[in-house]
Amino acid sequence: MANLTAYGTGTPKASDLLLGTKTATPNTNEQNITQNFTVGSIAALASAPNIVTATVLITDAQLRTLGTAPVEILPAVAGHTYQMLGLSTITINAGGAGDDYNWGTQSALFSWRTSAPFTTEHRVEIPYTALPSGGFTIIGGIQVGTPTAGNFRVNAALKLSLTSSTNPIITGTPSATWKINVTYRLIETS
Repeated sequence: MANLTAYGTGTPKASDLLLGTKTATPNTNEQNITQNFTVGSIAALASAPNIVTATVLITDAQLRTLGTAPVEILPAVAGHTYQMLGLSTITINAGGAGDDYNWGTQSALFSWRTSAPFTTEHRVEIPYTALPSGGFTIIGGIQVGTPTAGNFRVNAALKLSLTSSTNPIITGTPSATWKINVTYRLIETS
């Protein structure tokens, strides 16, 4: 066997090779096989391939009509359901002094359902105090939402809506973009 202390260290590339053993399938006549594995293939094992983070930008026009026109964040996938693992929002306000989206006391809701009742649904709620203001004041900034356990409909899209289904009251000329990052797992149900 080679003396490992005789070799220098370096920074690996995904295509570099490591020596390893491919184990035999249990209860078969297969034998363990010594072979090369790429660094990239080993690194891929560290992150679950079925967990994804998607980023969606909600525009000023969408914010103004969010109560009556929910926004699709992730499309419906036949035979599948979404499991939200986490969600963050980043407010990018671009209006001036006195410009405002007045959300009242309604929260933003991420779920398959876009109208009440919401009590038994798998969802994330972002409180009205963390929604975009549209003015130069950074209200809310970065908000991290933790999903609530509950039902998610099979073959349903993940949507953004408001708990009271009412559009914000507009004061002045607010302008904002709302960046949504949702981490999820798509689960096959059939």
